[in-house]
Amino acid sequence: MKIKPRKNQILIKPDEEQSRTSEHGIITPSSVEQEKKSLGTVIAVGEDIKDIKVDDRVIYAMYAGDKISLDDSSKDVDFLIVLDEDVLAFIEEE
Repeated sequence: MKIKPRKNQILIKPDEEQSRTSEHGIITPSSVEQEKKSLGTVIAVGEDIKDIKVDDRVIYAMYAGDKISLDDSSKDVDFLIVLDEDVLAFIEEE
């Protein structure tokens, strides 16, 4: 299945949430942490978007967009559809 966002919308695959293990061996899921990381990879962009490209790594607004889940063969895949103004910054690897 292919999703094509409309006009100024962007399809983002959020980074996987990771758990942390404390020095005492207690696993803390990322949902318990204070700040939610809003990092992801652009999967598709609407036709009105010129400065954001597929495969760009971005930081997006914490509560931005609408979450959608797709059943991609044997596992569920979560995506976000956000407006272009919800993308706050690009992540550039050095």
